[in-house]
Formats: sequence, C-alpha cells, structure tokens
Amino acid sequence: MSTHKVAIIGGYGGMGRLFAQLLKEEGWEVTITGPTKEKGKATAKELGVEYTHDNVKAAKEAEAVIITVPIATTYDGIKEVAPHIKHGGLIMDLTSVKTEPCRIMDEFAANGVEILGSHPVFGPRVRGFEGQPVVLTPIRGKKGAHRITTILHKKRARVITTTPDEHDRVMAVVQGLTHFAYISVGKTLCDLQFNVKESREYASPVYDLMLDMIGRIIGQDPHLYAEIQLYNPYTGLVHETFMSAAESLSNGLESRDEDGFVSAMVKAARHFGDVDEAMGRSDKAIAGLVAEIVALKERIGRQVAVAHIYSGAVHLGTVESVTAHDLTLRDGDKTKTLKLSNLRLLPDGELKRLRAEKSGVAERNYSVLLPASCDEHYITELLIQSVDLAVSVKAKDVYTGPQVPDGKKSVFFTVNLIRDDVKEGDRKTLEFFRKIGGIIR
Repeated sequence: MSTHKVAIIGGYGGMGRLFAQLLKEEGWEVTITGPTKEKGKATAKELGVEYTHDNVKAAKEAEAVIITVPIATTYDGIKEVAPHIKHGGLIMDLTSVKTEPCRIMDEFAANGVEILGSHPVFGPRVRGFEGQPVVLTPIRGKKGAHRITTILHKKRARVITTTPDEHDRVMAVVQGLTHFAYISVGKTLCDLQFNVKESREYASPVYDLMLDMIGRIIGQDPHLYAEIQLYNPYTGLVHETFMSAAESLSNGLESRDEDGFVSAMVKAARHFGDVDEAMGRSDKAIAGLVAEIVALKERIGRQVAVAHIYSGAVHLGTVESVTAHDLTLRDGDKTKTLKLSNLRLLPDGELKRLRAEKSGVAERNYSVLLPASCDEHYITELLIQSVDLAVSVKAKDVYTGPQVPDGKKSVFFTVNLIRDDVKEGDRKTLEFFRKIGGIIR
C-alpha cells in the first residue's frame, strides 16, 4: 500500500462513518460509496470526504477497500469489488461474522491482494475506539494488517487477533447468546403485556440495569440482530443448549425440585469463575446509575451544564428539580425538562467557560496586601480553582515601597468575572483574599 487512499463500501452507514472519520484523521484520502446518492453526497460533505455511487470505480482507485454493508449483502459486495483491487492493495470487511466473508475474500481477491477480516465488537452509538474491542482475522499479507493495527492501537482500542472460525465460535455466545436471551426477555415482557415503565418504580438496581441493556438491544436495527443470529454458523447449537438449559430449570421448578435448582446454580457459578470480580464490576455499574442523579440533586438551585451524549447539544441552566428519569432546568423565565438517560453532566471548568461565552465577562481589580514571602502566581491559580465565577486572573503589579509595611507586599490583581453574576463573583473573590490572610487596600 504505497499511498493512503481508501474506499469504504457502504461508508455512510454507522460503522462506515466511524471508520471514515478515523482514517481521515490519520491523513488518508477517503472515498465512501452507497446506493443512495443524496445520502452519500450529504454524508461525504459532512465528513469532508469524497463520494461515488460506483463501487467498482472506488475499488480500482484505492489502495485499501473496506466492506461495511449489512451481512446479507456483504458476500455480493465482496464478489463485486474484490477482483478489481490492485496488486499490493488490501481488502477488509467489518462484518459481525467472519468465516464466510473471509473465505469469499480469499476466493475473489487476486493473488498479491492482502486480506484482513475485522469485527468492531461495538455499535456506532459508541463515540470512539478507546477501550473498545476490535477483532482481526488476518488471512493474507502483513503490511495492511500492521497498518490497521497500528492505527487502532493509537486510538487505544483493544485489538484481538484470531482465526475466522474461532471468532465465530466465540461470537455465537458473546453476541448470539446475549442478544437471543435479552430479545427473548423483551418478547416475554411484550407477550405478558407487562408495564415496563411502571415496573421501574419497584425496580432493584440490577433489574433497572437489565432493562436498560434490553432496551439498548431491541431499540436498534432488528435486521442487523437477525443477521447476527442467522449467519453465524454456530448460533444454532448455542440456541439449542440455551433452550435445553431453560427447559431443564423450568421442569425442575415445576416439580418442586429445589435441590436440583440449587445444584444447577452452584455448578454454573463454579464454571463461571471469579464471581466476586463480576460483582465488583456490576457494583460499579449500579453505582454509576445513581452517581449523576446524586450530583445533580446536590446542585439544585445552582447553574449546571449538561450535554446530550449523542447529539452533543449543550444545555445551560439552573437546576430546578431532579427525578429518577428527568432533569428540569430554568434559564431566565423559561424551563425545560430533559431525559437524564441522554445527558452527561459537564465538569465545572466547562460550565465556567460556557457561561463566560454566553454572558461575557466583567473586569474587576483588587489591590491586596499579602505576606512578602507568598507566591502571587500560585495565588492566581488557587483563585481560579476556588472561585467558580472567576474566568481568568492576572497578578499585574507588585509593590513593596515605603507605604507597604515590613514583611508585606501589595499585589494588584485583575480578575475577569462571569458577567451574569458579577456581584456574587466579586463577593466570592473578596472572601477568597480574606481567607488567605490578605488585606484589601
């Protein structure tokens, strides 16, 4: 691969967009394709990349070709473009199954074309690669796989290298069983006509977390989840084993066999391994469910900034109320209620910056008598940390003339305070100077 030119077939989908952004940031020339010209052109403009409707043309001109289309069309997509990739180029897929896509790439790509199967084991709702698992199944060549691996490591992804068959065996459980079980629970709730929203009022933290995971899965593309079940060659065996285990437990309980149930649970725990570690991790997840609610309740009557975790939209306002599900903010004479599940509380430093951008700053000057040995530059840093309405501070002048008592110095500070609450900012600044032993002149 002599240059950094890549064609992403199906590049305006969620995962295609993510890889287009990734490779563009790395300096690659990116071309995306897709069947809908309007959508393709709009996405290309948004991402700052090129678009073409012609998959073969894109493949011929690129040194790397990435297939990121639905599993059901992946095989035909590979057959269409693989024969046109130039010698020394790379073909790579992002499919959730690996055995068949890798076999077809090997069959249809010419000798001298490198082949790399890959599976980012996360959805496009995740905003970046850091900490996320990406499975690679290299088939042919080393340069392309090395280059992709280097980029993923740079982004701090967790890279796992294995074979296509081993990938599919593991994913039949990691994805196949997980999705199948959660979707089955979701269908059960539907068949029971069970009021899920009302049940949250009675919910334990574990139940709440389980509902969130079910909702996360059943709220996404059902065709993708069906294809994961249908195209992995090992999900059938996993389904049979799962159904057999559930039937065995149900039959035992129906016959009042408590010992049998206990024995099955104990045996499963032994096989599971370190259940204490699992409890520790789940405790953290449960604590995370309420940590932000607690933080927001502590800020009732104070200004906060929250960001929508998907759109990035930022909301500023004074916290009026916080419930288990909603946050109400007041901004002037207007109030708005937001869903907590979609929000992220921004740090105080970001809140300060946003408030300053919105209302501007007002400059205030303070002449303060301080011990001669103190470090006025350190005091400026401390003031910024201590006064939430102070945006910037400068120690502009230091005077130690005859009018200043021995062992003292007079420091002239200029402080920029957030304009929409400048009186409170002035009060807090004066209080800060007094607390450190300063005398206002």
